[in-house]
Amino acid sequence: MGMKQTLRILHLEDNPVDAEMVKSMLEADGIACDIKRVWDEPSFRSALDQEKFDLIISDYSMPSFNGLAALDISRQHYPDIPFVLVSGTLGEEAAVQSLRSGATDYILKDRLSRLSAAIHRVLNEARERTRRRAVEEQIREQAALLDAAQDAIYVHSLTGQILYWNQSAERIFGWTIAEAVGENSINLLWPDPQLRETVQQALLETGHWFGELTQKTRGGNEIVVQSRRTLLRDDQDRPKSVLVINTDVTERKKMEQQLLRAQRMEIVGTLAGGIAHDLNNVLLPVLVGVDLLRGAGDITPDQEGILDMMKRSAQRGSEMVKRILSFSRGITGQPAEVPIAPIIKEVQELLQATFPRPIQIQVHMDADLKPVFGHATQLHQVLMNLCVNARDAMPQGGTLTITGTTVHLDRKTVPEQPQPVSGDYVCLTVADTGAGIPEDIKKTIFDPFFTTKASGKGTGLGLSTVLSIVKSHNGFLTVESELGKGTRFAAHFPAAEAGNL
Repeated sequence: MGMKQTLRILHLEDNPVDAEMVKSMLEADGIACDIKRVWDEPSFRSALDQEKFDLIISDYSMPSFNGLAALDISRQHYPDIPFVLVSGTLGEEAAVQSLRSGATDYILKDRLSRLSAAIHRVLNEARERTRRRAVEEQIREQAALLDAAQDAIYVHSLTGQILYWNQSAERIFGWTIAEAVGENSINLLWPDPQLRETVQQALLETGHWFGELTQKTRGGNEIVVQSRRTLLRDDQDRPKSVLVINTDVTERKKMEQQLLRAQRMEIVGTLAGGIAHDLNNVLLPVLVGVDLLRGAGDITPDQEGILDMMKRSAQRGSEMVKRILSFSRGITGQPAEVPIAPIIKEVQELLQATFPRPIQIQVHMDADLKPVFGHATQLHQVLMNLCVNARDAMPQGGTLTITGTTVHLDRKTVPEQPQPVSGDYVCLTVADTGAGIPEDIKKTIFDPFFTTKASGKGTGLGLSTVLSIVKSHNGFLTVESELGKGTRFAAHFPAAEAGNL
């Protein structure tokens, strides 16, 4: 059995005759080798530090050094180099000790004919170890890459048992690797097992599947994922498992919905502007007609009262039209000093005219309520949105309380503000006696499109809009709620004297 490459062998042997015998035997057996002989510890250490060797052959017993000591040195510093002990005096106990210490093999000098076969074997084993180590390293690198991926990557059997689960799957779905591996993916991820069966059937038929799915997290939340699924096969080309790569697109889908809704709102605003113009034209003859009737004479007191009511209604309608136009066009121009008391009174009148009778409306205002720098239409919108939410929280009726006060804050820590705030603030509060907000959704009520209302009953933009407007006025918003007792929203705006806008 010949060897194509030249072996670099370090031979620890103090007897040159024995060394020559080993070299001759290897060459006679067709082993091409380049042998460096050393005979004591310093030369042995020096050779290992300076050169690279494929194999170490060491005598067991030497005057100033021995094979076991050399074995210990090589295993500490060069554990991958095969080490063969050659001795004329090695007993069974010493042989066992050498193998336990890491020797690859041992040869008795009176049986040197075994040396070539032993070298072939130990070198093959060394190559196999190197190959196995390279494969393991490649697997570790691939696993590290999979864990570094932003996508949730996992493998499950054909029956759904999870076999592999990367760190991003842990992050996206909430299940740890220890919890997920061995569990059935149907129990963990699929709100709709029937849909899972449909996807699995398509996968078995074509070998691949791609599409969007709604799956659930450990916390019970539903997320939207873009899923790529590949059928894995064994050596006989039989389906054995499924590789899944899921990209979390929940936020992207929300942004797409937000854009579509914004586009619809823009269209509604354009339509509202056109309708408002038409309404203004309709109301103008009513106002003119009221004045003409007054001038006609012979008006009874009751008729005078009716004409007054008609005029006030038409004027109020005209003002509402102006607000619709202002809203549909958007807010333009610089912020101005806005008195808050008239806005509260206007909202109160509108609520009393439109809200169900079982809802009682109470208003409390400071006599010296300070103005705010900002946009009147936006401040009106804040109050209206909060009041509409309060109404919806009391379907069986209750009390809605609007309060306007001026408060002085001294280094108060407030939500969404990096630094404590100080100064005079106008505080607008809207309180209801409704069902209250469950603790688990308090953190999400300000998210765009989050709503607990039935489909068609709300967009989920109300509180998000309120928070956005309050922030744009350099203010802050707080909420207090207790189940069964009601909710209180407090919007704080810097008073005009603070000059913060």
